[in-house]
Amino acid sequence: MTRKRISWLVAIPIVAFGCGGGDSAGKKAAPSGDGGSGDDAGMTTDAETTGDGDAGPATGDNVAPLIVDDGPPGSESVDVPFVSITLCVPGTTTCQTIDHVSVDTGSSGLRIISSVLSSSIALPQQVATTGSSLAECFQFDDGYTWGSVRLADVKIAGEVAAKIPLQLIGDPGFATVPTDCSSAGSPEDTVVDFGANGIIGINQIVSDCGDYCAGQNPVQTGSYYSCTGSTCTAVAVAVADQVPNPIAFFAKDSNGAVLQFPTVAAAGAKTLAGSLIFGIGTAPNNGLGSASVLTVDSDGNFTTIFNGQTLSTSFIDSGTNSLSFNDTAIPQCTSNEAGGFFCPTSTLSLMAENKGQNGVTSTVSFSVANTDTLFGNASYTVFDDLAGPGVDNTSFDWGFPFFLGRSVYVAVDGATTPGGKGPYFAY
Repeated sequence: MTRKRISWLVAIPIVAFGCGGGDSAGKKAAPSGDGGSGDDAGMTTDAETTGDGDAGPATGDNVAPLIVDDGPPGSESVDVPFVSITLCVPGTTTCQTIDHVSVDTGSSGLRIISSVLSSSIALPQQVATTGSSLAECFQFDDGYTWGSVRLADVKIAGEVAAKIPLQLIGDPGFATVPTDCSSAGSPEDTVVDFGANGIIGINQIVSDCGDYCAGQNPVQTGSYYSCTGSTCTAVAVAVADQVPNPIAFFAKDSNGAVLQFPTVAAAGAKTLAGSLIFGIGTAPNNGLGSASVLTVDSDGNFTTIFNGQTLSTSFIDSGTNSLSFNDTAIPQCTSNEAGGFFCPTSTLSLMAENKGQNGVTSTVSFSVANTDTLFGNASYTVFDDLAGPGVDNTSFDWGFPFFLGRSVYVAVDGATTPGGKGPYFAY
């Protein structure tokens, strides 16, 4: 059995707030999920799955249950949160609920693997300014997703985003992939390759590419395309027509979201139930309370000070399944199963300080365990001390273990909240 380290970076400037340009600091996670769709049978947990005495998941029409489990057969996923989403043909009751959609606070936009959609769910095609069909390439450091841009009513819990664009990954009607997309690496266009039925990016950004993809001088390649038959040509797409964070289009509770999970024992847990609560300060169950508000820059980053390093492009990312940072003093694992993670001889107790653009600071204590030891219990899928090396020397990726035992708030750019206008993280 080999468990996969999940930490992808978007290879193109896919995030930008307002009118600012983006760069490759945008983070996106490679999720892991099951190979089916339909009901929420996989969302049920038993007594062994909860934390150690924490309160149960939140309730309300703005609350969607989250589950962390081992994903599809053979994937052995760890530390990946999933939610169920209902897609409807716009303005109709022709709908399908898709489970095991990965929740990612490090990217924006809803992306669904086409093979999990029923043939009865004929989502309308989004049209480019050329009048032809619109498709999208979403590039990562080690691969890409390719597919059409469709329109759907997106329902999560009691919330609805009406007639918004989403990416239909691996759409068989768009089999020819432009070379400036496929050159990004391997395709991730199936449930097996992608590891989930889809991914929902809910970071602070409303559009998934912003002005970078809206500009026409020049039109950017490797992102949006106008397709006629098998011929696809790069095309500029207005911000309003790009694949968006669905939360921003809810009729209510549209200023952000809260992810809540209980703690787990040091050894981990088989599965874990949590909550995705929509809105910040819009209902009794999503108030900020005493949370520290850390504003972020135009790429969604703040600063982490760790081990004498000032890491200015740090971020909080539920789509990365470990804490990711560089520390040459911590041994890396050498086994096939735990390769890519840290394996200290004993569990380390560490500390770092996060600092927002607004100057607010917060000290975070965390642990790093020996991954070989953690993975010794093959049935466990949730760990709060899973960590591995970072991708560069300027960032600290506060991945999924950071969310355990916390309420983590993600405020949409420009939205009014009790903590001020977004964009920010709070916890």
